[in-house]
Amino acid sequence: MTCLAPWQAQFCKIFQLPFSYVTQVEKALGWLEKTVERSETPLIVAISGCQGSGKSTLSAYMVAYLQKSGVLAESVSIDDFYLSQSQRKVLVSNYHPAFETRGAPGTHDVKAAIQALHNFKRNKPFVLPRFDKSTDNPFPESVWTTVSSPIDVLIIEGWFLGIPAQPETLLVDACNQFEVHQDATSEYRKQVNEFLALDYQCLFGLFDKLLFLNGKSFEHVYNWRLEQEQKLVMKTGKGMDQQQVQEFIQSYQRLTQWGIEQLPKLCDLELVLDATRNVTAVFDANEKGAF
Repeated sequence: MTCLAPWQAQFCKIFQLPFSYVTQVEKALGWLEKTVERSETPLIVAISGCQGSGKSTLSAYMVAYLQKSGVLAESVSIDDFYLSQSQRKVLVSNYHPAFETRGAPGTHDVKAAIQALHNFKRNKPFVLPRFDKSTDNPFPESVWTTVSSPIDVLIIEGWFLGIPAQPETLLVDACNQFEVHQDATSEYRKQVNEFLALDYQCLFGLFDKLLFLNGKSFEHVYNWRLEQEQKLVMKTGKGMDQQQVQEFIQSYQRLTQWGIEQLPKLCDLELVLDATRNVTAVFDANEKGAF
């Protein structure tokens, strides 16, 4: 059994993780450490993966590890840049009713995300917003994170980070009941794809490294997302029930499956997960095969 440092044991306790988590992500930490050592400029590391795959946990663990190593680091989720309910209603008026639900490209203040990353790269002060999923609106600006001094590493995580836009030919056929009934004309998925092809690719271009948590199958997403909601309900008293989760994730299916197909070829580090989120293999783009 791996001997845990006190901070690692405390982290596992806070995040309700088995101690084996430390061993499972050890290779990812080794990769991160080498990446930081080789970087001569402020470093942006993106963590991508389907809903519930453990992006937020890994992001927090990496920040804690870096800080314990004397590296100044901070993290943010692309979810923190979600537009408010009122702003998303404008998207509904301009494009499609499905934009009322947060999640897809187009429902974020991507220009604010780009500005924050630009300022980080230039060692300028920047602000990281925080989003309250229990109210479906941003937290008050008073609780946002202001980074006023230069830091070394910024980790950003999100479910579709690094994913390229789909070829238009792939948008023709519906992939689930949501698209059959709510996007019969394919208007919504085409607009999402257009958003993804524009400002989001500019955001992705700012990433220095991309780590992909590969859940391998969309079938895992429901169980993982439901687990997230149950924890949210326990913490805040608010969250989605089973039926709401089932309906909610359908709008994510198309890009999640596209990411599972594309990101192993595009990422710098891939962690392959099983149905219980155990890491079964690690692939480094700079190495041959798994390590």
